[in-house]
Amino acid sequence: MDNDIFQRACLIQLSTSCWQGSRMLEPAVMERIGNSEWLRGRKYLVEPDSLNPIRAVISRARKDLEKSALPFPLTGLILVPKERLTAVDESLQIHQSDYWLQVKIFEARYHEARKIARRNLGDLFNEHDYPLNIREKFGFEWRYLTLDVPGKSRILTPEIYSREKAKFQSMMEETRQLATAALREEFAGIINHMAERLGGSEDGKPKKFKNCMVEKMQEFLDSFDSRNLFDDRSLAELVDQARELVNNVSPDELRQNDGLRTRIASEMNKIKDVIDESLEDLLPRRKIRFAA
Repeated sequence: MDNDIFQRACLIQLSTSCWQGSRMLEPAVMERIGNSEWLRGRKYLVEPDSLNPIRAVISRARKDLEKSALPFPLTGLILVPKERLTAVDESLQIHQSDYWLQVKIFEARYHEARKIARRNLGDLFNEHDYPLNIREKFGFEWRYLTLDVPGKSRILTPEIYSREKAKFQSMMEETRQLATAALREEFAGIINHMAERLGGSEDGKPKKFKNCMVEKMQEFLDSFDSRNLFDDRSLAELVDQARELVNNVSPDELRQNDGLRTRIASEMNKIKDVIDESLEDLLPRRKIRFAA
């Protein structure tokens, strides 16, 4: 395993928080309904949908980050190629601005939201459930990290150094496996969807598809070379084939040209068979997780 991966990529830790806006009901309240050991309940402290715009920004930020990233074995960290770092940082800054804008909007309505909650919750309303400084319950930040194989020093004994070095090398191998599997699965999902939509029919007519289907494929193709950190040559060959198929092809052309649509669908199915077989070769493996 090539340990210079952190010369070509960087770890990013995106940390976000959003006030939950709800609280578990006290056991005494549940006992009035039934056996509290068998019942669990929550009360909303503000209108349930009022926090959704903030949560939506967090969701968009993580999805956009994943488009440029690869999974990493340590929880909360993802691997981003250095060629993508500037674009990723700019994207996160935009999402961060959107996030705090939505927090500001919620904060402006917070006092009124408490009044509404008091009317709706009645005896269940508790002033102590509501933070005085609601802004402290929100956060959106990220940091960049790099790792390296532990170096020999006076601090680590030879035994500890040897053990930690082995752990690091094992983690790097797992990183390679996770990254390879993640790219193949992402590509397989895109290919399978295109093959199904372009090759299928409904009531004798070609299936409909959205422009984002082609756009998603193009996004993957554009980012693949920088994300292929571990030089998966088999996948690169399939990606090149897909790139030749859809190069300069617009969604409207696929809708209007039946011959083009049929040809691309046929070739996509061939790629689909190969990539599906390659995924079977990767099993069993650890479940892929991006940052939560």
